[in-house]
Amino acid sequence: MAYTARDDEGKREFFDSPEELDRKVTLLAQWVRESRHSIVFTGAGVSTAAGIPDFRSGMNTSLNTGPGVWELQAKGQLRDSKHRVTSTTRAIPTPTHMTFVKLQQEGLLKCVISQNCDGLHRRSGMPKDALFELHGNTNVERCNKCGREYLRDYRVRVAPGVHDHFTGKRCDDPSCGGYLMDTIINFGESLPTKTLETSFDHAQKAELCLAMGSSLTVTPAAEVPQTVGERQQRLVIVNLQRTPLDPVARLRIFAKCDDVSKLLMGKLGLTIPEFRLKRKVIFTAEPADKGRMKVEAQGADAEGHPFSFLKEVQFQVGGAMQTVRKEPFVHLLECEKVEVMMSLVFHAHYGEPPLVQTLSVSKGQGLRVLASLEYNPFTREWVVSRSDQAQSP
Repeated sequence: MAYTARDDEGKREFFDSPEELDRKVTLLAQWVRESRHSIVFTGAGVSTAAGIPDFRSGMNTSLNTGPGVWELQAKGQLRDSKHRVTSTTRAIPTPTHMTFVKLQQEGLLKCVISQNCDGLHRRSGMPKDALFELHGNTNVERCNKCGREYLRDYRVRVAPGVHDHFTGKRCDDPSCGGYLMDTIINFGESLPTKTLETSFDHAQKAELCLAMGSSLTVTPAAEVPQTVGERQQRLVIVNLQRTPLDPVARLRIFAKCDDVSKLLMGKLGLTIPEFRLKRKVIFTAEPADKGRMKVEAQGADAEGHPFSFLKEVQFQVGGAMQTVRKEPFVHLLECEKVEVMMSLVFHAHYGEPPLVQTLSVSKGQGLRVLASLEYNPFTREWVVSRSDQAQSP
């Protein structure tokens, strides 16, 4: 990838003066209020504040993450320990990520179209149907036969070859048995057709496109904001380096993404929500064979889609304990009526402590419990709300 490193002029960073930045963001806030169809297009620059390095920043960049990945490769150097970097699984969504969540909730943003595969937009709480990840997601694998997607709380890519995407697992559907593939799009590979087409549909409707943290050089992804600019609609580009789409931009802002996001939300009179890790766990109890009851714990994301974020589940009934370390997290028991204590163990990317939940199980009586979990990574505390529903045998 070193050949994609930029020349010295391409790596040069620019900064608007405080007065100029305020004037430009004031205008941007006005456009956000006026637009009936606003979209956001993001690149690696929105995640550098989370500690994830970008690709093209130069050796003398102002970013805390230091030079871009391809810049270091081109120079044959390793990243200096003074630079603040973290893994994608441990990175916390930035104020920019959370700004988009709030704008979408307020009806001021239709969708986010992203080149990023770090998973932070999905983790931030952006609804799946309002997020189009053109280059895939490091936490998602897809069945090559039935197309079912699996969201994981870990990086799924394990294949050594650039164009080898097999993750080593098979589809959970016994009637399918297809192979699971990571969703990462590498150079020379086609983007997902439906995702790309929907992105262009939004570009054709957009009255405002806010492109943030992208060099806007990788096609066909960069053609999405280009479409908005060439339609003579309001294309706003926020990036420290110049981009090839600057000539078609209605407004060009040279500043860091978080600085713009905080200023914008202030002018809109909106508060940027603090990030919370949101999960759901579905507990079920149902009759099984030989008069036994089957108790299961299954993870889901905030919207209810299946999500593998549990590392193990410890089932305790009386003094007996069983630890299940892979999905499905199931425990079979013989009982008339019993309290089942379940200790949920997480991958703990944010230091999440185990969480204990209790289920009252009666023989022959079905039960479904939806537990909504919200974790504060700054205080390391869980907040849990539950909805228990008995089901007919």
